[in-house]
Amino acid sequence: MSNEFLVSVADVILRDPTSGVALAYGKANISSAITLSMQAADVRAGINNPLIYTYYHTRELSVKVEEATFNEAILALNSGTTVSVGAVNVLQTDCLELTSSGSGTLSLTPVGNVSVILPNGAIESVTPSVKDITVSSGANALVTAIYVTSKTADQITIEALNPPSIVDLTLIAEIRANDQTTVKKYLQVNIPRFQVAGNFTLNLAANGVSNQSLEGRALVSTATDCTTSDYFAKVSYIPVSTSTEYSSIAAIPSTVEWAKSTANSVQISVLGIRGGLYANTNITTSCSFVLSGSFGAGLVVGANTGLISVSASSISTTGTALINARYATGSLVDTVAINFV
Repeated sequence: MSNEFLVSVADVILRDPTSGVALAYGKANISSAITLSMQAADVRAGINNPLIYTYYHTRELSVKVEEATFNEAILALNSGTTVSVGAVNVLQTDCLELTSSGSGTLSLTPVGNVSVILPNGAIESVTPSVKDITVSSGANALVTAIYVTSKTADQITIEALNPPSIVDLTLIAEIRANDQTTVKKYLQVNIPRFQVAGNFTLNLAANGVSNQSLEGRALVSTATDCTTSDYFAKVSYIPVSTSTEYSSIAAIPSTVEWAKSTANSVQISVLGIRGGLYANTNITTSCSFVLSGSFGAGLVVGANTGLISVSASSISTTGTALINARYATGSLVDTVAINFV
């Protein structure tokens, strides 16, 4: 088997955990991390107090996603609120060249008075007439006007009591072969209920680009079937190729005994086996089934379904019929024996 390497960058998709509607989409950089941890309680006894048992408990899945792109949704999720859109009061600064009478025109309509910083550092507060201002000591001066105006903008209100949001978090990254170019699989980590930690730091640095972090822990999701228990996340390794490499296949049942001259039917199931820690996969629908031997028209096998059936009185003699189950091009074959007794 060739070595495979996880490329440590990923796409991040955030969705509403109830409706599945997308909330945000961004790029995670190499500082992002997923940490699965457990606590352990050691049981020791006897001479020299040796370890005789370890009880593992309190499994926890923590995630830190650091955005390589600036996204206002990060602050909203940490604040447990939404991004509102509408008219908001914002601070505006204008550079003005005043006339000989000390008058000038602002770029936007102010709300309230305007503070004017003169070249000598003095600050004068003036009352505007719509957008026009007049500064008593500002003849022919280059000044800075500071004022509040109303603009349509996105706004996030960080309230004191709102808990951080719970979202559906998915990370998608590439797994490449050791030739550095071939993408073998896509790693997809889905956490259905991700509780954002509520910690937000915005660094403003002159020599770099600011990054935003989304940190939190996975909350348990209730199992929807009887084969798995409650879970934190599901990690999928999605192959680029549509075919999976199996080391062998197993047709179940391997042997069936039927009384001759009796109507009956049985469904063959075929498992693809990869070995090791890999679970077996039901690949029945990817197999073809061929009957070997002549037992009359009453014995029928579905060529693509694996359903074997025999009509009453069609088999009058004892003997064994063989059904060959073939996967893909037939490189993997297993046989089911039908014994008529």
